[in-house]
Amino acid sequence: MLTAKDFMNPSTPALSFDSTVMEAIKFFETHPQHFAAVAATKDRMQGILTEGNLVRVFLRYQTQTNKDSLIFYRDCFEPAQLIQETEPFAEIVKKLMTAVGNRVFVIDDQGSMIGHITTKDILPYLAGHPGAKSHGAPSHGSTLEDIRSQLYLYENFFSKSPLMMHSVNHQGIIQMANEALHAVLGYSYGELIGKTIFDIYPKEIHVKAQAGIETIFNQGYHQVVQSTMVRRNGKLVQIELSSRALEDPKKKPVGTITVSRPLEMKHLLEIL
Repeated sequence: MLTAKDFMNPSTPALSFDSTVMEAIKFFETHPQHFAAVAATKDRMQGILTEGNLVRVFLRYQTQTNKDSLIFYRDCFEPAQLIQETEPFAEIVKKLMTAVGNRVFVIDDQGSMIGHITTKDILPYLAGHPGAKSHGAPSHGSTLEDIRSQLYLYENFFSKSPLMMHSVNHQGIIQMANEALHAVLGYSYGELIGKTIFDIYPKEIHVKAQAGIETIFNQGYHQVVQSTMVRRNGKLVQIELSSRALEDPKKKPVGTITVSRPLEMKHLLEIL
């Protein structure tokens, strides 16, 4: 069975969190990839810096040149989707398709980053190209059909669910959000990815929302509660929600999954 370690690129573009903005610009000038992992150490990733977000960083840097380290602009980093080196092909595909930027970063059993995988790396295997077959990867047959079936069910359950669903990491950055949440809050599909809980909850409950994340990661779940979300136009929506932790194969919490619904059903009926 092929695992993430077999698919990964071991040479992952990376920058130190204390690299300067100008060093980052120089880095992107000399590297072919359009992204770089930003980390303090191999097991402490801060996020992913892309070329587009580096432009945002540079523009902000111009107004505060005393803050020249990348860590000052952490809010411009995309969240990093991690995957264990032992995870099988089906899990690689599912995580790639839901990760911001459609890229995942492979970690070993010590939590250190050892490589990355992009969709380009798995396309030959999905298509069943001869070169992929010769390496023993799944191409045609029951294994590939199982993967397609799982992805279809996942997409319909998560993306197409009439309930509002989203997932955040330890920092409160939204890693996944389905169509229902986008529609109820007035966003185009995909716009919420990379935003934070502070963008979807009103200011007066930011502290409570942050505490809720800590509860989920510490206890594994959060009881059903009533709360409020803020729409893109500033109007408030009363909701009921419940959350639990998402765990990696070693049972370590890596994110949350929150299922919510408006208390007034008219908001759901409007999007159905």
